[in-house]
Amino acid sequence: MTLKYLMTGAAVAFSLAGVTVANAQTHNIGVEDPSTGFTGNLFGNVFPGSPYLVASDGEDTFQPFGATFDVSDGLDFSGVGPLWVQAGDSHWTEIGHQTWVLPASTACGNENEPSCEPVGHFVSPIQWNPLAIGRWNILDADGSIGDIIVTFNTADGAELRFYSDPLPAPEASTWTMMLLGFGGLGAALRIRKTSVALTA
Repeated sequence: MTLKYLMTGAAVAFSLAGVTVANAQTHNIGVEDPSTGFTGNLFGNVFPGSPYLVASDGEDTFQPFGATFDVSDGLDFSGVGPLWVQAGDSHWTEIGHQTWVLPASTACGNENEPSCEPVGHFVSPIQWNPLAIGRWNILDADGSIGDIIVTFNTADGAELRFYSDPLPAPEASTWTMMLLGFGGLGAALRIRKTSVALTA
């Protein structure tokens, strides 16, 4: 029984991290230059030459994909076909057919402030190829994670979420303690339920 609760705890922990167990493969797709940023292929190391393009800023003015203002991050799916739309909870700005950018200054402040972590949320009715599902990191120059892109399928199609400068993820040891905690809590609840049933 404890294993069942431990697995449930693991699923909860992964979902809290924004990644489900099924989408656990992780790829580093590029490094953001401190001045000029990063522009590249989202799936370059899995599908070289794919038309899914992403961009992440450096310190200089950054205007990818034809933007006429300073941009923090961007997506250019214009070469993909008429498949992708922006979900209502996204903070991004559409600048062309299937091309979106996150302005360097947003409604909640500067996106680099910890209090302002805008998410781009995009959906398509056609599901991802299984090899395109996972977590895709754009690294900062020091090797830390700058941006996280998560791709996954739902019953309605494909989804992509772009987390701009997310807060640091817990250390591996923290995840281990969380998983053990979830498992222990599940086992304790199971034992308590059994004892209540025996005394009733």
